[in-house]
Amino acid sequence: MLKIFLWLALSLFSGGGLVIYTLQDQYEEHSVAFRILYRDVTVKLSQHETILSLLSVTSDPSVLQQKFPQILAWKPLPHTASTYTLLPAGNGTYWVSAQHFALLIDLKALLAELPQSHYFQHIRLNWQNTPLIELGAADQPTYWQWDKELSSTAQPFELSAGNDPDWARLPWLLLLLSLLFWAGIIYFTSQYRMQKRQRNIAVLREHFSELTRLNAMGEITAGIVHELNQPLTAILGYNQAALRLIDQQQIDKVPPLLDAAVTQIKRISALLQQFRQKLANSQAAFQKVNLGKIWQRVTMLLENEIKRDKVKIINKIPDNFPDFLAEPLWIEQILHNIVTNAIQAQQHKATGDAWVAISAEQSAEGMTIVITDGGPGLSEQALQQVFIPFFTTRPEGLGLGMALTETLVQRLNGNIKAENSAGQGACFTLWFPFNTQEE
Repeated sequence: MLKIFLWLALSLFSGGGLVIYTLQDQYEEHSVAFRILYRDVTVKLSQHETILSLLSVTSDPSVLQQKFPQILAWKPLPHTASTYTLLPAGNGTYWVSAQHFALLIDLKALLAELPQSHYFQHIRLNWQNTPLIELGAADQPTYWQWDKELSSTAQPFELSAGNDPDWARLPWLLLLLSLLFWAGIIYFTSQYRMQKRQRNIAVLREHFSELTRLNAMGEITAGIVHELNQPLTAILGYNQAALRLIDQQQIDKVPPLLDAAVTQIKRISALLQQFRQKLANSQAAFQKVNLGKIWQRVTMLLENEIKRDKVKIINKIPDNFPDFLAEPLWIEQILHNIVTNAIQAQQHKATGDAWVAISAEQSAEGMTIVITDGGPGLSEQALQQVFIPFFTTRPEGLGLGMALTETLVQRLNGNIKAENSAGQGACFTLWFPFNTQEE
């Protein structure tokens, strides 16, 4: 729409300039014709004064009328007139007298001899504000009008002429070409700007893609560090405990520690496989997942932390809770990150007061999992930014755990909500459909 308005404005501006220039040119042409007409009429009228001064009783009227067709008649005066007098005779004629004679002048015949009189649509000669003769349509106003008094002593007329522009002489071809010209200018300009914008967008996209790749690499690296830190710490603890038991000759207590270390190593392998899958952008193979077994595995992986901080685990998952399709490791990571944060939030509580509870219920569309804890809850800022990458309230934290948790939930077509329970700590509510596909 803007292009149309711009085209119309430029076309009107240029077309108006061409029309004004052409009309001005015609006006100057008509003004020159009026000046020529004025000069010729003045010369004709001055001839009448000369004839009056040279006329005698012996002059031949036929010769006079042959040379001056506008003189219809002449007559001698009964007395000598010292001044010129003028008397209208009607129908474009008048008597002009001086000294001994009077001439009857026909203005129609006078103007008919002048070629410039045919150039105008309307011509009028006035005497004392009274029209003596009018040629053309007097009742139709004309576009241009010229008026000028004749410098004649005996015949002080006012010459008026009017004309309309010759619209056929307007530069219609140039006007059409100007329309096409501005249309072409606007089209090629818009095409140039569009191509330039597309080039700029392409450059920005390339730059953005590069930044995205670098950012993704950074996030993946940070995610790997975050996810591998806990199992590696657990493995280190198991191995150190196993070494102490070996030194103390308590060999029978070492195998469970080594089994726990192997479990953590397998979890590291699964995490690395998951990150590799993300980098390859391949679809995860979903399988049936039992929520109760996943919860037991999470509590087993966090057994050291649970025992260290004496955290009470409350499992309210129904025994007959149905299986659902998902990636088991994703569900494990989701629960692992939430429980880890819940344990860390209660590290400074009195012994025996820390607890983490999980409950689950099903509906026709899916299932809802609620995880609550006995911690101080989330601050107002944490409630708003808990799922934003790199936001953390712990000095040693990376701020990626809950961001990765939300990503995994969304990839399972679910949703997660963080809030504070009344009189208790944080509450995370997760919802998943029973039959899902990776988003």
